This record gives sequence, structure tokens and C-alpha cells, in this order.
Amino acid sequence: MTLAGSHNTKRLLLSTLCLAIGVVYLFPYAWMVLTGFRSALDTLSLRFVFEPTLEGFRAVIGDSIFRAYMLNSIIVATATTALVLTVAAPAAFALAHLPIRGTGFLLFVLIVRMVPGIAILIPIYLVASRLGLLDTHGVLIVLYSTFNLPFAIWLLRGFFCDVPGEIREAAIIDGCSERQVFLKIMLPLTSSGIVATGVFVFIAAWNEFLFALALTNNFAATAPLAMVAFRSEYGVQWPSIGAAAFIISTPVVLFAVVMQRFLVRGLTMGSVKG
Repeated sequence: MTLAGSHNTKRLLLSTLCLAIGVVYLFPYAWMVLTGFRSALDTLSLRFVFEPTLEGFRAVIGDSIFRAYMLNSIIVATATTALVLTVAAPAAFALAHLPIRGTGFLLFVLIVRMVPGIAILIPIYLVASRLGLLDTHGVLIVLYSTFNLPFAIWLLRGFFCDVPGEIREAAIIDGCSERQVFLKIMLPLTSSGIVATGVFVFIAAWNEFLFALALTNNFAATAPLAMVAFRSEYGVQWPSIGAAAFIISTPVVLFAVVMQRFLVRGLTMGSVKG
């Protein structure tokens, strides 16, 4: 076998492997989407051929509670992303370029991110209850921001570390303050990393379920909780669940696709090096 033939064989095997992995990962999502287009009777069978129907989507879209939960998810995820980036960007810049002892702080924020949510759920519930914050957007925004902030700082610090320190020093010599260096030089140079980090934070806040289930009831409940409403003593409404899951996941998928070039650029810039 020639060198070119061996190379083509490796590419074929690699392509086949990637395709197989893609099928495995996409199959649950594809099945979920198909479930939304099935009738209630078809969802009980494993047939791939069925007559499509929109009754599941009509039931979900016509549900005012589901629409309210979707709006709550948009509010909470957007506010969480904005708050996390506002705090994480200057913190990451300081840890990357300013002469401070950041190693201990970095380990601390990483430990905060590693704490499982279920381990602190009860204390958080009691504190939120005492402060009268249950079933409010604010408690979810603060909580999601707290959990995502360490992750964002770690990601953004990698981006700021990739900016040569000589650029900051030259700006300081030219008369810029640290604030001006951050706003006028560092932020434009790390815009891809900030967008990529924002995408990760938005997806994490959008998909969170545990704290939303424990801390909200009706007013501030988010979209993932709407899935529970399609279960009752009369059975599970699988077409509605499939349609709701498709509608809930679509904004995140579209958001990730639109921001894909920032994600790829961010990862290739070494943002996950920590």
C-alpha cells in the first residue's frame, strides 16, 4: 500500500469513527424531536415510520404556563450571563496581569465550582426563605452567578494570559490607567473569549434544574420545570414532553451555532488551559 493510500484509509476510518460517535450523541436528541411529532399512540411504539402530527406542539405553545416559564428562563439566563461577565472579566484580568497573589484565590474559586448543588441545597433554601427570596428571579440569578463565576474566571484568565504583558506595560507608559487598559485594550483583544465564556454560562443557566425546582414555585419557575407539568395521574403526555424539550433546547442550539466561530476561536486560543 502506498503512502497516499494509507493516508486515505486513515482518513476514512477517522471519518467513520466520527460519524459513529455523532450518531450515538445525536440519536437521543433526534428521538426527542420525533416524539414531539408523534401522536400519543405512536409514542408507545418503537416504529420509525409514523404519521406526523403537531398536536404536541399545539398543546405546548397554547399553554400559558409554559410560555411564562420560557420567559423566566430568558430573563434568568440573560441576567446571569451579564452579571457573571461583568464580574469575571475584571477579576480574570487582575489575576492574569496585576501583581497579586492569585494562586490561592484561583484554587478557592475552583473549589466553589466543584461543590455539588445538592450538598448545599437545604442551607440555601433556608436562607432564601428567611430573606423572603423564594420564587423570585433574583435568587436564581444570584445563585447561578455564584456557581458559574469561578468557571468564567478560569476561562477568561486564560484569554487574558494570552495577551502579552508588554502591551499593558506600553499602555501604562503612554499614560493609561489600569481601568483604561482593561476597557480600551484588553476587552477588545479578548472579545472572542468573553463571548465564548458567555455562551457557556448562558447554556449552564438555561439548563439548570435542581435549584429552580427547589427555590421556585410558579412566578419565577424556569422552562425545564415545565416538563414536569406534562405528567399527571392520568399518564405522561409524551408528545407534549417531546415538543417542549425541542422548544426549550432550540434557543440554546441556535445560540451556540451563531456563536460557533467565537467558541472555536476561544478554545483554540487556549482558554481552557486554566
